[in-house]
Amino acid sequence: MLRAAMQLVMAAALAACPLAGMAGDDASRDALQKKAEAGDAQAQVALGRALQDDGQAADKAAGAEWFRKAAQAGNAEGAWMYGTASMAGDGVPRDRQAAIDWMRKSVNLDQNPDHMAVLAVALMSAGNAPQEAVQWAQKAVDKGSTKGMEVLAMARLSGELGLPKDAALAEKLMTTAAQKGDTDAQLSLGQFYLTGMFGRPDAASGQRWLQTAADAGNAKAAGTLAYFLIIGKEGVPVDAARGVALAKKAIAGHEMLGHYALGVAYVTAAGVAENPAEGWYEISLAQRMDNQQQLKTAADYLAKASAKLTPAQLTQLKARVDADAAKMPSGA
Repeated sequence: MLRAAMQLVMAAALAACPLAGMAGDDASRDALQKKAEAGDAQAQVALGRALQDDGQAADKAAGAEWFRKAAQAGNAEGAWMYGTASMAGDGVPRDRQAAIDWMRKSVNLDQNPDHMAVLAVALMSAGNAPQEAVQWAQKAVDKGSTKGMEVLAMARLSGELGLPKDAALAEKLMTTAAQKGDTDAQLSLGQFYLTGMFGRPDAASGQRWLQTAADAGNAKAAGTLAYFLIIGKEGVPVDAARGVALAKKAIAGHEMLGHYALGVAYVTAAGVAENPAEGWYEISLAQRMDNQQQLKTAADYLAKASAKLTPAQLTQLKARVDADAAKMPSGA
């Protein structure tokens, strides 16, 4: 869970990068192109973003090249974008060390605290600079970054980065980040309370923080709480109707756990009428979205649903899952 949470910190902070300067139509794109060609670094970054957003391989490569030009001109945002493109292999060959070098140059230029936190995670993932990772995470915290607080909290829970385990300090850091309105921190805090990661389970606090994050639009929090309310584990009392409502809210945000929770509800008749076909469909779709193999009990629920379906029904449902999975947003 801790490693997955660390990756969530990185993804959230990367997604938070501002998109100012994006070209919305052909005329503005042409004007942006001219500014970029004239050496305007901000225009180069904006044009790079617009090209990478187009989604075509050639455009992604062209966008990365504009990031590189801006970075070489000393633009912090350009260096950051080129670094993250290199980390992901987005338009350029994946190169973790080069990515870290560019990210480091960027934060040295603009002192962006959330970027410092991401750099700390990148260094930790590389596994060869734990002391530097701690330094960047601490700098991020000192500047008030909730992402930095999450990184240090998770390091204190896991004992990674050479830091001694300190559950009390981890709880304090994560709580501060959650109180500042960071929904990813609220999600993690809720999960950690439910699973006793701070040394004791606290179902009431876990539910409260997951609900807070869900109310703020965090689909993963909605799906997580939905599942616990439907199955009634980790000290969470069953409230299937509320769980189904949260599952549907998570599905609207393209969250895997929303589909899974609703599927379990259909299979077990929790908060909805039993519907093995819809249950099989929702759980199977969730499995397609499960890139990290989190759904350990999916096979059991699918078997229970399949026992009540005919071969013809299963064939139709598989085709439906194939069609809907193909329409899922990238990264869902």
